[in-house]
Amino acid sequence: MTELLSDKDLRSLVSFVEEGRHDEPNGVMPWAVLDGLSTLIPCDSVTFTEFDPSRKVFLTNQWVEVGERVLDQNVSDADNPYWALWREFPPCGYGERTGDMRSVVMYSDFYTGPQLAATPYMIEVAPPQVHRVVVRLPATPGRKRCVLVDRLDGADFTERDRMVLQLLRPHLYEIYLDAQRKWSGVPRLSRRELDVLNLAAQGRSNASIARELFISVATVRKHMEHIFDRTGVRSRTEAAALVVPHLSVVDPY
Repeated sequence: MTELLSDKDLRSLVSFVEEGRHDEPNGVMPWAVLDGLSTLIPCDSVTFTEFDPSRKVFLTNQWVEVGERVLDQNVSDADNPYWALWREFPPCGYGERTGDMRSVVMYSDFYTGPQLAATPYMIEVAPPQVHRVVVRLPATPGRKRCVLVDRLDGADFTERDRMVLQLLRPHLYEIYLDAQRKWSGVPRLSRRELDVLNLAAQGRSNASIARELFISVATVRKHMEHIFDRTGVRSRTEAAALVVPHLSVVDPY
């Protein structure tokens, strides 16, 4: 499928990732990501959103549209028809129905234009005749996090556009996590280092951690050395106090 992308596309993807990683952290998705996506894939708007359906709260709605940047956070909107309709609208509820949270989907994967305009979701929630690509990103249990790329009219998105977003998806999540780590002041640790530290925070000995993770005691000691180097502290208690409360932020892809 990468034959859909030109050498110019591939160079642009590399530049996009670098710019996203070096943008100033702002507590949400770096603006360079949304700006960059709107350049890579011609569109009317790009949105990063996260919400909690059980609480009916939009935790983050961040978007760029015709050069304008907008950020809304912690908006409680219990009367919004979105809460009643999103799970049954195939492009939105695809991951929950299928268990596939990785595939990039388009509205046109499920509907023709007239069919889409007639759905309750489009009538009640969104303007008709919109083309949208949905990119799901990992989120903590009970939350939904995704990037949305929209065109209000004209031609639909292409398979090249889908491929760009599919290739960028893991990088989008890593850029988001890096921004969260920087904003929170949390050092970056590997998955195994997080496992070791989480068990150490429970008072487990090196031998107990080794048995739990099927590694040697020497490997546990080496992980702890790396943890101390990266956190700048010299005790398990201090390292756990610095990192463990933020595990939802530092959990890697």
